[in-house]
Amino acid sequence: MKLLELEITNVRGIKSLVIRPQGQNLLIWGPNGSGKSAVVDSIDFLLTGKISRLMGPGTSGISLARHGPHIDATQAEAFVRAVVELPAAAHPVELRRCMDTADQLECDADIELLRPILGLAERVSMSLRVGRS
Repeated sequence: MKLLELEITNVRGIKSLVIRPQGQNLLIWGPNGSGKSAVVDSIDFLLTGKISRLMGPGTSGISLARHGPHIDATQAEAFVRAVVELPAAAHPVELRRCMDTADQLECDADIELLRPILGLAERVSMSLRVGRS
């Protein structure tokens, strides 16, 4: 999968961000508190409907509903959208997930094209939650 565009709106510490790597390698760097982890959390949320850093041992009292959206936004205003290139798809695919419907991934192509990627993302997310102590 190649990331062509990533839009993050009202997720964690990010009010609005659009990144357009156009399938190229992407490096995110900056000082503490600048939003690097929020970008990773957003991709995690887009692919799994969860933010693994907010789950698992040691995170009691933290929830996606309360701690996923930006402090100034509601769940309905918090979403992640991406345009990706998939080897099996003839055209770029748009994905979107909103915090108020976190269990629903919107996709403008056959969702079966994404099954291997979504399965891998879920396994990685689960291993991060289980491995945290």
